[in-house]
Amino acid sequence: MKKTISLFLILTLLTGALAVSALADGKTFGTLSYLNMTEEDSTLYASVRMPMLKFLILHGVLTSADDKPSGDVPSVYRYYDSLDALLMALQAGELGAIRVPSYTARYLCSMDAGLKMLHEYHPENATGAAELALNLLSDGYSFMMQEKNTELRDAFDAQITAMKEDGTLQKLIDEHIVKASEGGEPTAVAFEKYEGDPIKVAVTGSLPPMDYVAPDGSFAGFNTAVLAEIGKRLQKNIELVQVDSIGRALALSEGTVDVVFWTRGPSDSLAGLIREKGEISNEDREALRAERRETMTSEEKAILDEGKTPDQETIAKLRVRDMPAGTIITQPYFTDFQVQVTLK
Repeated sequence: MKKTISLFLILTLLTGALAVSALADGKTFGTLSYLNMTEEDSTLYASVRMPMLKFLILHGVLTSADDKPSGDVPSVYRYYDSLDALLMALQAGELGAIRVPSYTARYLCSMDAGLKMLHEYHPENATGAAELALNLLSDGYSFMMQEKNTELRDAFDAQITAMKEDGTLQKLIDEHIVKASEGGEPTAVAFEKYEGDPIKVAVTGSLPPMDYVAPDGSFAGFNTAVLAEIGKRLQKNIELVQVDSIGRALALSEGTVDVVFWTRGPSDSLAGLIREKGEISNEDREALRAERRETMTSEEKAILDEGKTPDQETIAKLRVRDMPAGTIITQPYFTDFQVQVTLK
Protein backbone atom coordinates (compact mmCIF):
# COMPACT_ATOMS: atom_id res chain seq x y z
CA MET A 1 0.00 0.00 0.00
CA LYS A 2 1.49 3.35 -1.05
CA LYS A 3 1.23 6.48 1.03
CA THR A 4 2.20 10.06 0.25
CA ILE A 5 4.51 11.71 2.77
CA SER A 6 5.61 15.34 2.95
CA LEU A 7 9.14 16.45 2.23
CA PHE A 8 9.45 18.25 5.54
CA LEU A 9 8.46 15.10 7.42
CA ILE A 10 11.15 13.10 5.62
CA LEU A 11 13.83 15.67 6.24
CA THR A 12 12.84 16.08 9.88
CA LEU A 13 13.83 12.53 10.74
CA LEU A 14 17.03 12.83 8.74
CA THR A 15 18.00 15.71 11.04
CA GLY A 16 17.45 13.58 14.12
CA ALA A 17 19.23 10.43 13.13
CA LEU A 18 22.98 10.61 13.64
CA ALA A 19 23.86 11.19 17.28
CA VAL A 20 22.92 7.83 18.73
CA SER A 21 25.97 5.58 19.10
CA ALA A 22 26.04 1.82 18.52
CA LEU A 23 25.29 -0.40 21.49
CA ALA A 24 28.52 -1.52 23.13
CA ASP A 25 27.35 -5.03 23.81
CA GLY A 26 29.89 -6.95 21.75
CA LYS A 27 27.35 -8.07 19.17
CA THR A 28 28.59 -8.75 15.67
CA PHE A 29 26.05 -8.76 12.88
CA GLY A 30 26.52 -9.71 9.24
CA THR A 31 25.09 -8.25 6.06
CA LEU A 32 25.64 -8.56 2.32
CA SER A 33 28.47 -6.40 1.00
CA TYR A 34 27.71 -2.97 -0.36
CA LEU A 35 29.62 -1.93 -3.44
CA ASN A 36 30.86 1.44 -2.15
CA MET A 37 30.54 1.29 1.64
CA THR A 38 33.07 -0.09 4.09
CA GLU A 39 32.22 -2.15 7.15
CA GLU A 40 32.92 0.97 9.22
CA ASP A 41 30.42 2.93 7.13
CA SER A 42 27.84 0.22 7.69
CA THR A 43 28.38 0.33 11.46
CA LEU A 44 27.82 4.09 11.34
CA TYR A 45 24.65 3.50 9.35
CA ALA A 46 23.54 1.07 12.04
CA SER A 47 23.79 3.84 14.64
CA VAL A 48 21.83 6.14 12.33
CA ARG A 49 19.07 3.53 12.25
CA MET A 50 18.42 3.40 15.98
CA PRO A 51 16.19 6.48 16.49
CA MET A 52 14.20 5.50 13.41
CA LEU A 53 13.79 1.96 14.69
CA LYS A 54 12.39 3.40 17.91
CA PHE A 55 9.67 5.16 15.89
CA LEU A 56 8.80 1.83 14.26
CA ILE A 57 8.70 0.02 17.61
CA LEU A 58 6.58 2.78 19.18
CA HIS A 59 3.97 2.45 16.42
CA GLY A 60 3.99 -1.36 16.25
CA VAL A 61 5.63 -1.56 12.82
CA LEU A 62 8.27 -3.75 14.50
CA THR A 63 7.22 -6.11 17.28
CA SER A 64 9.11 -8.76 19.25
CA ALA A 65 7.54 -12.08 20.21
CA ASP A 66 9.38 -12.20 23.55
CA ASP A 67 8.62 -8.56 24.48
CA LYS A 68 12.29 -7.62 24.35
CA PRO A 69 13.40 -4.48 22.46
CA SER A 70 13.65 -5.05 18.71
CA GLY A 71 16.28 -3.80 16.33
CA ASP A 72 19.39 -3.69 18.50
CA VAL A 73 22.33 -1.96 16.90
CA PRO A 74 25.49 -4.11 16.79
CA SER A 75 28.93 -3.01 17.90
CA VAL A 76 30.46 -4.39 14.69
CA TYR A 77 29.21 -5.12 11.18
CA ARG A 78 30.85 -7.67 8.91
CA TYR A 79 30.37 -7.89 5.17
CA TYR A 80 29.84 -11.15 3.29
CA ASP A 81 29.73 -11.60 -0.45
CA SER A 82 26.88 -14.10 -0.58
CA LEU A 83 23.88 -15.24 1.40
CA ASP A 84 25.45 -18.70 1.77
CA ALA A 85 28.52 -17.16 3.42
CA LEU A 86 26.28 -15.16 5.76
CA LEU A 87 24.36 -18.25 6.83
CA MET A 88 27.53 -20.30 7.33
CA ALA A 89 28.98 -17.59 9.60
CA LEU A 90 25.74 -17.48 11.59
CA GLN A 91 25.67 -21.27 12.01
CA ALA A 92 29.35 -21.25 13.06
CA GLY A 93 28.63 -18.78 15.86
CA GLU A 94 30.66 -15.99 14.28
CA LEU A 95 27.64 -13.68 14.16
CA GLY A 96 24.88 -12.80 16.59
CA ALA A 97 22.46 -12.20 13.72
CA ILE A 98 22.31 -11.39 10.02
CA ARG A 99 20.44 -8.55 8.34
CA VAL A 100 18.54 -9.38 5.17
CA PRO A 101 15.41 -8.02 3.44
CA SER A 102 12.21 -9.00 5.22
CA TYR A 103 10.93 -11.29 2.47
CA THR A 104 14.28 -13.04 2.25
CA ALA A 105 14.12 -13.48 6.04
CA ARG A 106 10.66 -15.04 5.79
CA TYR A 107 11.85 -17.34 3.01
CA LEU A 108 14.90 -18.47 5.02
CA CYS A 109 12.86 -19.13 8.17
CA SER A 110 10.25 -21.09 6.19
CA MET A 111 13.01 -23.30 4.75
CA ASP A 112 15.03 -23.78 7.97
CA ALA A 113 13.27 -24.50 11.28
CA GLY A 114 16.46 -23.56 13.13
CA LEU A 115 16.19 -19.88 12.17
CA LYS A 116 13.97 -17.13 13.51
CA MET A 117 13.34 -13.46 12.88
CA LEU A 118 14.19 -11.24 15.85
CA HIS A 119 11.16 -9.08 15.20
CA GLU A 120 7.99 -9.17 13.14
CA TYR A 121 7.44 -6.55 10.48
CA HIS A 122 4.01 -4.87 10.09
CA PRO A 123 4.26 -2.09 7.46
CA GLU A 124 0.49 -1.61 7.57
CA ASN A 125 0.96 0.10 10.98
CA ALA A 126 3.25 2.79 9.59
CA THR A 127 1.67 6.24 9.99
CA GLY A 128 3.10 9.66 10.73
CA ALA A 129 6.65 9.55 12.06
CA ALA A 130 6.72 5.75 11.69
CA GLU A 131 5.84 6.01 8.00
CA LEU A 132 8.68 8.45 7.54
CA ALA A 133 11.11 6.20 9.43
CA LEU A 134 10.10 3.19 7.34
CA ASN A 135 10.73 5.06 4.09
CA LEU A 136 14.14 6.21 5.27
CA LEU A 137 15.20 2.76 6.50
CA SER A 138 13.90 0.78 3.55
CA ASP A 139 15.99 -0.16 0.53
CA GLY A 140 14.79 0.53 -2.98
CA TYR A 141 15.88 -2.16 -5.46
CA SER A 142 16.83 -0.83 -8.88
CA PHE A 143 18.69 -1.77 -12.05
CA MET A 144 22.15 -0.23 -12.40
CA MET A 145 23.94 0.71 -15.63
CA GLN A 146 26.99 2.66 -16.74
CA GLU A 147 26.29 6.40 -16.70
CA LYS A 148 26.71 6.58 -20.49
CA ASN A 149 23.69 4.29 -20.94
CA THR A 150 21.02 6.88 -20.17
CA GLU A 151 18.91 5.70 -23.10
CA LEU A 152 18.74 2.16 -21.69
CA ARG A 153 18.04 3.51 -18.18
CA ASP A 154 15.20 5.67 -19.52
CA ALA A 155 13.75 2.72 -21.45
CA PHE A 156 13.75 0.58 -18.29
CA ASP A 157 12.30 3.46 -16.27
CA ALA A 158 9.41 3.90 -18.70
CA GLN A 159 8.49 0.22 -18.47
CA ILE A 160 8.78 0.14 -14.67
CA THR A 161 6.40 3.11 -14.51
CA ALA A 162 3.97 1.43 -16.90
CA MET A 163 4.10 -1.82 -14.91
CA LYS A 164 3.31 0.06 -11.70
CA GLU A 165 0.41 1.89 -13.29
CA ASP A 166 -1.25 -1.11 -14.94
CA GLY A 167 -0.87 -3.43 -11.93
CA THR A 168 1.59 -5.84 -13.56
CA LEU A 169 4.36 -5.13 -11.06
CA GLN A 170 2.10 -5.77 -8.07
CA LYS A 171 1.00 -9.09 -9.59
CA LEU A 172 4.66 -10.11 -9.97
CA ILE A 173 5.34 -9.08 -6.35
CA ASP A 174 2.39 -11.14 -5.10
CA GLU A 175 3.43 -14.22 -7.09
CA HIS A 176 7.22 -14.14 -6.90
CA ILE A 177 7.84 -12.47 -3.52
CA VAL A 178 4.86 -12.70 -1.19
CA LYS A 179 3.87 -16.25 -2.10
CA ALA A 180 7.46 -17.45 -2.56
CA SER A 181 8.48 -16.12 0.87
CA GLU A 182 6.23 -18.77 2.42
CA GLY A 183 8.64 -21.49 1.25
CA GLY A 184 9.50 -23.67 -1.69
CA GLU A 185 11.78 -23.09 -4.63
CA PRO A 186 11.12 -19.82 -6.50
CA THR A 187 9.36 -20.28 -9.82
CA ALA A 188 11.51 -20.53 -12.96
CA VAL A 189 10.85 -17.84 -15.57
CA ALA A 190 10.91 -18.22 -19.36
CA PHE A 191 12.05 -15.44 -21.69
CA GLU A 192 10.59 -14.70 -25.10
CA LYS A 193 13.03 -14.42 -28.02
CA TYR A 194 13.36 -11.41 -30.35
CA GLU A 195 15.62 -10.23 -33.15
CA GLY A 196 18.75 -8.24 -32.33
CA ASP A 197 21.53 -8.17 -29.76
CA PRO A 198 20.57 -9.07 -26.19
CA ILE A 199 20.63 -6.88 -23.11
CA LYS A 200 23.00 -8.73 -20.76
CA VAL A 201 22.04 -8.64 -17.09
CA ALA A 202 24.14 -9.84 -14.14
CA VAL A 203 22.44 -12.25 -11.74
CA THR A 204 24.00 -13.26 -8.40
CA GLY A 205 21.41 -15.71 -7.09
CA SER A 206 22.16 -14.32 -3.63
CA LEU A 207 18.79 -13.01 -2.51
CA PRO A 208 15.87 -15.45 -2.77
CA PRO A 209 13.05 -15.07 -3.53
CA MET A 210 14.15 -11.92 -5.38
CA ASP A 211 17.36 -13.04 -7.04
CA TYR A 212 17.64 -16.81 -7.33
CA VAL A 213 19.52 -19.42 -9.37
CA ALA A 214 18.28 -23.01 -8.97
CA PRO A 215 20.69 -25.91 -8.34
CA ASP A 216 20.34 -26.90 -12.01
CA GLY A 217 21.48 -23.42 -13.08
CA SER A 218 18.07 -22.15 -14.21
CA PHE A 219 17.12 -18.58 -13.33
CA ALA A 220 14.08 -17.88 -11.19
CA GLY A 221 12.67 -15.38 -8.71
CA PHE A 222 11.15 -11.92 -8.79
CA ASN A 223 13.99 -10.04 -10.49
CA THR A 224 13.99 -12.55 -13.32
CA ALA A 225 10.23 -12.18 -13.74
CA VAL A 226 10.51 -8.38 -13.84
CA LEU A 227 13.22 -8.60 -16.50
CA ALA A 228 11.20 -11.02 -18.61
CA GLU A 229 8.31 -8.56 -18.57
CA ILE A 230 10.55 -5.60 -19.44
CA GLY A 231 12.11 -7.59 -22.30
CA LYS A 232 8.66 -8.43 -23.65
CA ARG A 233 7.52 -4.81 -23.52
CA LEU A 234 10.71 -3.53 -25.15
CA GLN A 235 10.75 -6.42 -27.66
CA LYS A 236 14.36 -7.06 -26.64
CA ASN A 237 16.23 -10.26 -25.82
CA ILE A 238 17.36 -10.49 -22.20
CA GLU A 239 20.45 -12.62 -21.51
CA LEU A 240 21.16 -13.46 -17.87
CA VAL A 241 24.78 -13.87 -16.77
CA GLN A 242 25.52 -15.33 -13.34
CA VAL A 243 28.27 -13.49 -11.42
CA ASP A 244 29.41 -13.37 -7.80
CA SER A 245 27.92 -10.52 -5.81
CA ILE A 246 31.32 -8.90 -5.35
CA GLY A 247 31.95 -9.11 -9.11
CA ARG A 248 28.92 -7.11 -10.20
CA ALA A 249 30.65 -3.73 -10.42
CA LEU A 250 33.60 -5.15 -12.37
CA ALA A 251 31.32 -6.98 -14.81
CA LEU A 252 29.46 -3.73 -15.45
CA SER A 253 32.55 -1.52 -15.79
CA GLU A 254 34.24 -3.97 -18.17
CA GLY A 255 31.14 -4.25 -20.34
CA THR A 256 30.62 -7.96 -19.67
CA VAL A 257 27.04 -7.04 -18.78
CA ASP A 258 24.83 -4.03 -19.51
CA VAL A 259 22.72 -4.13 -16.34
CA VAL A 260 23.19 -5.20 -12.72
CA PHE A 261 20.45 -6.48 -10.38
CA TRP A 262 19.28 -5.40 -6.90
CA THR A 263 21.21 -2.20 -6.38
CA ARG A 264 20.13 -0.92 -2.97
CA GLY A 265 19.32 2.78 -2.81
CA PRO A 266 16.51 5.11 -1.67
CA SER A 267 13.08 3.59 -1.19
CA ASP A 268 10.40 4.17 -3.81
CA SER A 269 8.73 7.07 -1.98
CA LEU A 270 11.99 8.72 -0.97
CA ALA A 271 13.56 8.36 -4.42
CA GLY A 272 10.60 10.14 -6.00
CA LEU A 273 10.83 13.05 -3.61
CA ILE A 274 14.60 13.33 -4.09
CA ARG A 275 14.09 13.56 -7.85
CA GLU A 276 11.29 16.11 -7.41
CA LYS A 277 12.78 18.36 -4.72
CA GLY A 278 16.53 17.88 -4.93
CA GLU A 279 18.79 19.07 -2.11
CA ILE A 280 18.02 21.64 0.58
CA SER A 281 20.33 23.40 3.01
CA ASN A 282 21.06 22.43 6.60
CA GLU A 283 19.28 25.62 7.69
CA ASP A 284 16.14 24.64 5.81
CA ARG A 285 16.23 21.16 7.33
CA GLU A 286 16.50 22.63 10.83
CA ALA A 287 13.50 24.85 10.14
CA LEU A 288 11.50 21.86 8.90
CA ARG A 289 12.55 19.87 11.96
CA ALA A 290 11.19 22.61 14.24
CA GLU A 291 7.97 22.72 12.24
CA ARG A 292 7.52 18.95 12.46
CA ARG A 293 8.01 18.94 16.25
CA GLU A 294 4.76 20.86 16.59
CA THR A 295 2.80 17.82 15.36
CA MET A 296 4.65 15.17 17.39
CA THR A 297 3.72 13.46 20.65
CA SER A 298 5.98 13.82 23.69
CA GLU A 299 7.32 10.30 23.09
CA GLU A 300 8.13 11.11 19.48
CA LYS A 301 9.81 14.37 20.48
CA ALA A 302 12.02 12.49 22.95
CA ILE A 303 13.14 10.14 20.18
CA LEU A 304 13.79 13.03 17.80
CA ASP A 305 15.81 14.87 20.45
CA GLU A 306 18.28 11.97 20.67
CA GLY A 307 19.76 13.03 17.35
CA LYS A 308 21.31 16.00 15.64
CA THR A 309 21.48 17.30 12.09
CA PRO A 310 23.54 15.01 9.80
CA ASP A 311 25.94 16.69 7.42
CA GLN A 312 25.42 16.75 3.67
CA GLU A 313 28.28 14.30 3.08
CA THR A 314 26.69 11.63 5.28
CA ILE A 315 23.26 12.08 3.68
CA ALA A 316 24.79 11.84 0.20
CA LYS A 317 26.70 8.66 1.09
CA LEU A 318 23.63 6.90 2.45
CA ARG A 319 21.58 7.86 -0.60
CA VAL A 320 24.00 6.24 -3.04
CA ARG A 321 25.02 3.18 -1.01
CA ASP A 322 25.66 0.18 -3.24
CA MET A 323 26.41 2.45 -6.23
CA PRO A 324 30.01 2.77 -7.47
CA ALA A 325 31.18 5.90 -9.27
CA GLY A 326 30.23 6.21 -12.94
CA THR A 327 26.87 4.45 -12.62
CA ILE A 328 23.20 5.38 -12.82
CA ILE A 329 20.14 3.55 -11.58
CA THR A 330 16.51 3.23 -12.57
CA GLN A 331 13.70 4.17 -10.27
CA PRO A 332 13.08 1.42 -7.67
CA TYR A 333 10.90 -1.44 -8.82
CA PHE A 334 10.58 -2.87 -5.31
CA THR A 335 11.13 -1.62 -1.76
CA ASP A 336 11.83 -3.80 1.29
CA PHE A 337 12.94 -3.38 4.88
CA GLN A 338 15.92 -5.25 6.32
CA VAL A 339 15.32 -7.35 9.44
CA GLN A 340 17.48 -9.49 11.68
CA VAL A 341 17.59 -13.30 11.57
CA THR A 342 19.29 -15.44 14.18
CA LEU A 343 19.46 -19.03 15.41
CA LYS A 344 16.64 -20.33 17.61
